Amino acid sequence: MVTVSEAKKRIVENTPSLPVVRLPLAVATGHVLAEEVIAPVALPPFRQSSMDGYAIVHSDVTEPGKPLRLAGESKAGQAALPVVESGTAVRIFTGAPVPDRATAVVMQENVLVADGVVRINEYPVPEGKNVRKAGQQIARGAVALPAGTPVSPGAIGFLKGMDVNEVAVYAKPRVGLLVTGDELLKAGEPLVPGKIYESNSDMLKAALAQLGISQVTISYASDDLEATIGALGRLLDANDVVLASGGISVGDYDFVGKALEALGAETIFYKVRQKPGKPLLFGKKEGKIIFALPGNPASSLVCYYEYVFPTLRKIMGNKEPFLRSVKLPIRNAYQFGGERDEFLKAKVADGEVVSLDGQESFVIGSFAVADALIYLPVEQNQVAAGDLVEVHLLPL
Repeated sequence: MVTVSEAKKRIVENTPSLPVVRLPLAVATGHVLAEEVIAPVALPPFRQSSMDGYAIVHSDVTEPGKPLRLAGESKAGQAALPVVESGTAVRIFTGAPVPDRATAVVMQENVLVADGVVRINEYPVPEGKNVRKAGQQIARGAVALPAGTPVSPGAIGFLKGMDVNEVAVYAKPRVGLLVTGDELLKAGEPLVPGKIYESNSDMLKAALAQLGISQVTISYASDDLEATIGALGRLLDANDVVLASGGISVGDYDFVGKALEALGAETIFYKVRQKPGKPLLFGKKEGKIIFALPGNPASSLVCYYEYVFPTLRKIMGNKEPFLRSVKLPIRNAYQFGGERDEFLKAKVADGEVVSLDGQESFVIGSFAVADALIYLPVEQNQVAAGDLVEVHLLPL
């Protein structure tokens, strides 16, 4: 059995990144850049006005109400521009090129125009006011985005503005999911004594979708060693990551561990000193990552968020793969015994964290409203209301 911190350390040490692929920018959302992107053009590529107003020579304005002669206009997309001579002003619009020799733009609210005369009611006018410099956002040849940056909608807008249409990113993994248990019923089957409806596959598939992972193959195996070996072997052949749900405890009909051994998989760790989710296995085989998760749904989801989620993020190139952690005061006192760290389903509200009812490993209903997990190590097995605790924020 390993501690929570040791389990996470071994995951980091044993998780490689996936190969680099080049993708059209339009379909790269959710991937992570594997190479830095160099700006092929400056942004903006020319001096731009940041206001609707009038482009002037700032030193012409020597007093409020200074009259200048209107000498044309500059609108967005215009190539041929009027010249701003001393004593003149050019009508200009937001995003339009600032004409040569103009040194400032006065917003239209500070200007009166009549009979071709522009009176500037702002004094003094600083040089460069309301003028975006060429390359002010980024210079040509500079690093636009470093390797390791997630491709977000904002990143796409930034790169498309420089006509970057393809990027090198880490591939997303193909995930195989094995569900075991003779007691499980599929959707729509009649409920009979001794049976329960299987929910872990859809639950985990939804969690994978939060990471943008859509290539998920789900297989089922009865509580039989040969059936489990066959199903796991097929999933390992076809996927980068394999998750097994159930069958990893020490019961007479738990065959996942024996099946992985028969397939020649290496176990990196088995069992973590935590509650819920003690019977967790992490292993690998020929570069493929394997997790065997507890069958109880709450245990399974805790293990997913604390171990599988960061592993998948690391595989996809994320430099900070683990759940974001913050310190918050806990609203209600809590204590526990034993020698295992505890994860509590929780909700963040009004600057504090609230542990929810229904912390048992089989209770998934509290997870339906949880947005965080409280992590309490055994050294902090008794907390009073208002004590600071470590909180792991769930992706929503």
